[in-house]
Amino acid sequence: MSYELNDNQSMAVSHNKGPMMVLAGPGSGKTMVITYRTFNLIDKHGVSPDNILVITFTKAAAVEMKKRFEALTNNKISNKVMFGTFHSIFFSILRSYYDLNVSQIIMEDKKNEIIRDIVRKLQIQYEDENEFVSELISEISLMKSELINIAYYNVLCCSNEDFQKVYSLYEQYKKDNRCIDFDDMLIKCYKLLKKNNNILSYWQNKFQYILIDEFQDINRVQYETIKMLAKPNNNLFIVGDDDQSIYGFRGAKPEFLLNYPNEYENTKTIILNNNYRSTKNIVGASESVIKNNEKRYEKNMKTINNTGEKPIIIQANDIANEAKKVAETIIKLNQEKHIPLSEIAIIYRTNIQSRAIVDIFLDMNIPFIVRDKVAIIYDHWIAKDIIAYMKLANNVRDKEALIRIINKPKRYISKVAIEVSKKHSDNMWEGLYKQYDQQWMINRLEELQYHLQIVKKSKPYDAIKYIREVIGYNNYINEYAEYRKIGAVGLIEILNEIGESTKNYNTIDEWFNHIQEYRNMMEETEHNSDIYKDQVTLTTMHSSKGLEFNIVWIVGVVEGLIPHEKSNREKDVEEERRLFYVGMTRARELLYISYIKNRYDEIAIPSRFLEEIYDYYIKDITQGSIIHHNKFGKGTVTKISKDTVYVKFKNKHQIKLNLKFCIQNNLINI
Repeated sequence: MSYELNDNQSMAVSHNKGPMMVLAGPGSGKTMVITYRTFNLIDKHGVSPDNILVITFTKAAAVEMKKRFEALTNNKISNKVMFGTFHSIFFSILRSYYDLNVSQIIMEDKKNEIIRDIVRKLQIQYEDENEFVSELISEISLMKSELINIAYYNVLCCSNEDFQKVYSLYEQYKKDNRCIDFDDMLIKCYKLLKKNNNILSYWQNKFQYILIDEFQDINRVQYETIKMLAKPNNNLFIVGDDDQSIYGFRGAKPEFLLNYPNEYENTKTIILNNNYRSTKNIVGASESVIKNNEKRYEKNMKTINNTGEKPIIIQANDIANEAKKVAETIIKLNQEKHIPLSEIAIIYRTNIQSRAIVDIFLDMNIPFIVRDKVAIIYDHWIAKDIIAYMKLANNVRDKEALIRIINKPKRYISKVAIEVSKKHSDNMWEGLYKQYDQQWMINRLEELQYHLQIVKKSKPYDAIKYIREVIGYNNYINEYAEYRKIGAVGLIEILNEIGESTKNYNTIDEWFNHIQEYRNMMEETEHNSDIYKDQVTLTTMHSSKGLEFNIVWIVGVVEGLIPHEKSNREKDVEEERRLFYVGMTRARELLYISYIKNRYDEIAIPSRFLEEIYDYYIKDITQGSIIHHNKFGKGTVTKISKDTVYVKFKNKHQIKLNLKFCIQNNLINI
């Protein structure tokens, strides 16, 4: 080939007929391989551009791929090759048979509105409408993408009966209004091709060569449909990385990639293991982590880039201290080394972790952009409950606050009593006393008033602790989770994070003022996101995929976060390891990884994935290796025993060191 490709890239690009699997590690040039191979099919093998289909997972990726192809071909044949997402391609197939147009597609915001109306009509009980509707929509999508019959689907967000009612009414709405949603584009295309051989034959003849990017993200309905389209010649060219399969919650599984050679016996396999993005130490450390997954293709990633620094592991006391270290380091890098803020990313496992980072960035005037939709924690229904308790403590006549928390925990105040008291009394308490003459009920009301007096006199952090443990809000959350048949862990984490946000404030009013300032500044930041081009990127590990930065900082690398505490099965832990690997491989030149000693006033355990990085640090240490100790200076290794080394320092006796402890606490440079 005349292109500047390495040997493996050239073999992939030169492939003509039959199935091929290209395993493309991070930064290995997969987009270039797909575009060049597409051109090569036309230029060298005489394939008609009309018979080539290139599929990506996002519209942005499809546009980028087409642009690269246009540049490669001087825009002569690019319009004839079809570039698109699964949804756009499958919708095109549907339109060839059904009388469909774009106006009949239900957009996500409209879908949300329809499901919301159905939930209200059915009077299903929930605490937060937005959260519940979002969970319902996610479960409907997962069920469809997995091709599961609703009768056999195990619902997580509500009872099976309620789920089936919602689903049935939603399907009826679409039928009555002759419209489809994005899930239907996939499932209806699959069913159409499965039942209509004439339609299937037409599209098989049309798409004689199929190329798919990010194949590790494919779900079952997409895979089964593509299998039909690729027959009988199976000129299916897939590019992906099982080590970057991180969307299990959407139905994506690495198994589709892992089992591909079994599905297609004559599959040729090429591994793109040259990382053109990162330094040797970042590539080596990330390999040291991902190799611990058992179900994967071994790739042995390498790079011709410079060695660079080993990942810098930093210990912080708690969440606030970690955020402060992040902010101070970024300011130093920006001011002293002139690193643009736009070349720096902070990556975290869950959205909730952004709260502390955002707090400190706002305080220190560090411009930032949040890639995921900005979720203000104080808008969560649990936060609204806690705020209502505090508002009521400040003003016992606050009707809205009293109504919100009167039965949290359950005090057996009826809805009728609440409505009557609200309408017929300026003082709701008096209205409630008039309706309940039983002494046990009066005792409950008086007990609540007593609790509110204590909350009013307490610092916000102590007040929240009192609301949770003494008033019984923790018990309410556990009962709510049990009723909804969901885990309480995520809800308790929200409570913990709200408590954490109060630590710097002495009064309830101070904390309320902070919340308002936080809201105002977040709205301003979101509104001005395009104005400040030089800004730090804040993103979850999931949203970081496909991005790259000169400097990356991964925060909160402790057990319970990464791997997440919901990861109980080995396959879940393997996906968590892949997530961490994706985060690490976003870095080009410098990678910071931090963990905390205490999380929510409890001892935090460093992530097991850190141990796997330490293995990389010490793998090359032998007798005679030079170690630089922060306290003792330069020393020579005289003896090694597992994780322990004996080091002779100048003018000192031989000292015994635990290598992992030293690395973990930044005591040595190797």
